[in-house]
Amino acid sequence: MTLPTGPSYLETPMRRQAAMDHDFYAWRDSWSEARLTLPGNARLGIWIQLAVEWFPLNISGKPFLPVGAPYRPWPDTQTYTQRDYGNRIAIYRMLDALKARGLKASAFINARVAERYPILMKHVLADGLEIVAAGLDAGAIHHEGLGEAEEARMIADALAIFKTFGVTPDVWHSPSWSQSTRTPGLLKEAGFAAMADWVNDEAPYLFNTGAGEIIALPTSMELSDREMLAMRKHPLQDVEKSFIAAAKRLLAEADESGFSRLLTINVSPWLMGQPYRIAAFERILDAIFALEGTVDLDATTIINAMKKP
Repeated sequence: MTLPTGPSYLETPMRRQAAMDHDFYAWRDSWSEARLTLPGNARLGIWIQLAVEWFPLNISGKPFLPVGAPYRPWPDTQTYTQRDYGNRIAIYRMLDALKARGLKASAFINARVAERYPILMKHVLADGLEIVAAGLDAGAIHHEGLGEAEEARMIADALAIFKTFGVTPDVWHSPSWSQSTRTPGLLKEAGFAAMADWVNDEAPYLFNTGAGEIIALPTSMELSDREMLAMRKHPLQDVEKSFIAAAKRLLAEADESGFSRLLTINVSPWLMGQPYRIAAFERILDAIFALEGTVDLDATTIINAMKKP
């Protein structure tokens, strides 16, 4: 095998003993630093993240095929229309479930969903969901192979679409949780206060982009229906138990440490909004918010509750 010449993936100039390969943030644990002051006497904040996505029929698969993308020979109308069902039908079941319980939630919405489904966008706004800009579409992946100008243009194009609806999101989520090393700095330069891409914490923290600090808000791949249902094929009752078990454990750890925690619930209408799954989503919400010490949050509330050093 011939190794590539010149700059190589084998070169790790920032690698050093007892440290990570970057200087975006300092290492910390969740037991020695209070980073949240939640409303009332709450010890566990619940952040419901509703993934509202459009999967183009001709996704390139570069640098990888996102979870949920059409994957069979073109045109994969079966997969495309099953995902499309989420935006046409299933999302309204989830919006009704949230509204019936008076719960806050954030719509992690692709800009092209707003563009292609303007009536849906208006319903999401009318229901009071906070808008998190989730890139252009589910196939518009941010990765190291993009040029800086191209990636900056993708962010600007997404913002421009949202602004046509009178919305300027403060928080960003990259499709498939994927970033390049330039993404945080470009987001800061574009005016974003926070991003929700990194899955390494249960409380927000400050992230040094080189262009200034941006807040890294927690999210979770482990506790997402795409990971549990679509990827790992977990039985629905196990998914339900997983969310509830996580809430109970985090509450216990908050009591033990004296520091509040966050639990993110990342769900997709094309999965959890199906008629045979929506009752499980409702049971998850009812069980978690029946636990003493829980409170529902959106990204803005989390940012305001953050203790900055």
